[in-house]
Amino acid sequence: MATTTKQVIYIESKPCTKKAKTKKRWLSPSSINAYMRCPRNFYYSKIAKLKQKPSIYLIRGIAVHNAIEKFYKHKINQCGDMDYSTLRKIVTELIRDEWLVQKKSIRKLDLKKDELCLFIQESKNMMFNFLHDFIKDKGFEKRAPVIEKTFFSKKHMLLGRIDAIYNNRDPPLLVDFKTCKSKEVSDDYKRQLGIYALLYEEHFHTRAKVAIHFLKFEDGFKKFRISDKYIEKIKTIVADIHDRTQSDNIDEYPCTCGWCDKNFETKTNSKNEPNR
Repeated sequence: MATTTKQVIYIESKPCTKKAKTKKRWLSPSSINAYMRCPRNFYYSKIAKLKQKPSIYLIRGIAVHNAIEKFYKHKINQCGDMDYSTLRKIVTELIRDEWLVQKKSIRKLDLKKDELCLFIQESKNMMFNFLHDFIKDKGFEKRAPVIEKTFFSKKHMLLGRIDAIYNNRDPPLLVDFKTCKSKEVSDDYKRQLGIYALLYEEHFHTRAKVAIHFLKFEDGFKKFRISDKYIEKIKTIVADIHDRTQSDNIDEYPCTCGWCDKNFETKTNSKNEPNR
């Protein structure tokens, strides 16, 4: 009887080179705009979670937003029997208190006294403009808006914090307060408003109107309608940035602006700064 020899063939297995699927990160209007301006900016703020260096513009923005929030929190909007001079005094005190809260951050800026006074005065004028529009809109006779409300979308892994929501209007109105020096509606602002409209519609199944209140200007309240086409564009942008931001590797987030390292407290620039 013939014998057969079994041949055993060993196949060397190769390691799988396919990348493991990473969870999507939560995105916000600010992080999306950061990535579109400069991927490294996104990396520093969202992935490395570095602190952004304080700036007088950021401090002023925080102070004004907080003062407006306190206007409603302390129910000043229900004091329709007050005279105008008293109301001006109240909003002046609100913004003054917020600047005092920011004292520690302001010290880091080494601003001259007259420079700081200019920014404080500008923020007071912004509060006067807010008050003027509030009265013009008969705010004392209307229900207070929802202030500083955050919406989340698990579907798009997207979140957004809306400054003011007027649900008692038809359609509802979403307002973002801006303390910038121009009334130009930039692409960043358009995306932000589009994201707010998308988030609101997902929760309430209603397309809201959106507005920007440019507080530096007396006629700075601007309303906009968001089209279906723009909502679809926002969805595409969000999906695309999710795809581009899966990695934790800094090399995949090149700097395209040239000043990221100066805006964040990185290890590199913190070594070069003198002790204070």
